[in-house]
Amino acid sequence: MSAIEFPEYLRQIQDTLNEVISAGQALSLELQADQRSSTQGFIAGILYFADGTELHFREYVNLSAPEPRQMYAYHYQDADGQLIFRYDNAVHRPPLSAREHKHTRDSVVVILPPTLEQVIDEIMHDQGLAGTS
Repeated sequence: MSAIEFPEYLRQIQDTLNEVISAGQALSLELQADQRSSTQGFIAGILYFADGTELHFREYVNLSAPEPRQMYAYHYQDADGQLIFRYDNAVHRPPLSAREHKHTRDSVVVILPPTLEQVIDEIMHDQGLAGTS
């Protein structure tokens, strides 16, 4: 990722989320952002879908670092609040071979870290809707 400042990164996230809502693929959004410096900040939110599913997401980014997303979690749950999947880079117990992993209802697997847009595209595919790209 090229070196950009946090407000620009936040705008890109907002644009992606607003595109999903404008396309009718999600109903509403809660979004919070906390800028810590010109290149660092925290973003958290919930994207609500018509079928009652929700995508809870959070990122702490340092856009001057080689891997800007220092911490992330993308938690997708059904209408009853039960896990469908979650991507995160939290230290896992028992330890995994890498920090980046995906939880499903049945397993935990090491996986390359997705972007928020890729997670939304996965949800759209699972719901049989067009992606955001």
